[in-house]
Amino acid sequence: MRLAVYGKGGTGKTTLSACILQFLNYFGDFRVLGIDGDHNLHLAQELGATESDLQRGNLGTALDIGNDLEWLRGYFAGTNPFITADLPIIKTTPPGKGSRLLQFSDPAEWRERYVTFIDGVELIRVGDFTENDYRKKCFHSKTGSIEIFLKHVWESSNEAIVVDMSAGKDVFASPLPSLFDGNLYVVKPTRKSVSNAVDFLCHAHKFGVDMLLVATDVCSNEEVNAIESCLGRKVDAVIPHDEFFVKRDRILLSRPNHVREASFQILDALYSLTELLQQLPAHNWDKILTKMIYHHEETANDWAGTKFNAQIQPGFNPFEHFQKIPVSSLS
Repeated sequence: MRLAVYGKGGTGKTTLSACILQFLNYFGDFRVLGIDGDHNLHLAQELGATESDLQRGNLGTALDIGNDLEWLRGYFAGTNPFITADLPIIKTTPPGKGSRLLQFSDPAEWRERYVTFIDGVELIRVGDFTENDYRKKCFHSKTGSIEIFLKHVWESSNEAIVVDMSAGKDVFASPLPSLFDGNLYVVKPTRKSVSNAVDFLCHAHKFGVDMLLVATDVCSNEEVNAIESCLGRKVDAVIPHDEFFVKRDRILLSRPNHVREASFQILDALYSLTELLQQLPAHNWDKILTKMIYHHEETANDWAGTKFNAQIQPGFNPFEHFQKIPVSSLS
């Protein structure tokens, strides 16, 4: 499965992303990949990365995909003849004949270039702004790298990709949410958090993006009821207030506690949440391809230039290899 986690800063979005990754890996025996899609770059820290982890032994520090776009585009373009110097990959370009399509578990060069291993979790980062970016680029120029990556790397049923998204509703400026099996919005029982949730979920509804609602730092059923009353919908999962999370954020700790050290009530809550996530529908390859083509045509006709429509290969199914794998082995 592939998941995206959204939420206002301070709601526990990154902490929840880290806990889901650790829980699936440690208790669910999943192979997991986290993608830090926020320019604040806190996911590695929340996973408990040490300086040694970040240096990756003799491999050196991992590159950030959002700051390595030229290589990323060329790598996944492969031998696709519809991608040229005049028609380079843009974030909505669908895979075509000759594109490099990989299963998540495949040995691949992108791993050596981008992946940091942190206690069983694989992590890649979009990256922060560089000196050359200031006054020239918005962060969307980097998050497009997530779209390119997710169109070319696919996971099986015992694998999960979790993206810690940047805070804010600007995510709807791209078709990125359509690439996930589950989109999770994190809300705390505070006025500001709920107010932001109202706005965000309204936009999600307008753009046809279904959201699972996860309430965090909850002290009572009354708080859950208040959130549901304000948002006019049910909360799908609840993560209770717990000393485990308070301790994780203490500056005196050299690294946050792993989720295996959580209290029984937190483990129970995470079990319920991941059980819900595992019930998400399997990949509908035809629907995925239809959406990719629609979004690319929309982008080409609206701002990129109609010439980019030439990158669409009518009748070609880039996911034929994955469709031949038994449904039970795909998320």
